Amino acid sequence: MKKIILWGILLVVAYLIFYPQHSQFTDTTLPKMNPHQFNQELHIQLPSTSQIVENGMEDRDQLQFSATLNDEYYALRGYIQIWQLRDLEGYLQKSKEMSAFDFYTYSLNNIEINTLPGVLTIWGASFGEFVKISGKEYWLKTPNQKIIRIAFLTSATHFNEDQLKVMGYILSSLTWTPEE
Repeated sequence: MKKIILWGILLVVAYLIFYPQHSQFTDTTLPKMNPHQFNQELHIQLPSTSQIVENGMEDRDQLQFSATLNDEYYALRGYIQIWQLRDLEGYLQKSKEMSAFDFYTYSLNNIEINTLPGVLTIWGASFGEFVKISGKEYWLKTPNQKIIRIAFLTSATHFNEDQLKVMGYILSSLTWTPEE
């Protein structure tokens, strides 16, 4: 019996050595990324698998620009937006209070990405008994008093490793060139 168990363990180890499980990409390789420019100010790299749809804006009072992001390959969706807000923290608190979402987790954290300070909102919400969604929303303050919102959403209780890597690549590529 001990020999069978020993041989079984050796076979599993050999299988793992010669046929390792690969993720979609490793830390040293990037997914294919394409440059995008939004509102002539925001420059960002997005995976080639991402679909972007710019939304027409009628009233540009607070929300200046909006585009939806959908990436079926990475199971990510979200928004890329430019806002004009005087009190970001107050706006986020009021939005949470007025939301129809049933949050089971919600946090606000100060961040800085590529020299832009801001707030990271991390949340999870339930929609009925069987539907859960998670979000990470990056609200970044620009030097000319605009706010960049990059929101990532997934239909799960948390983001997986590949989603987090792609989100990191996207955020690290962000540059802001304000209109003159």
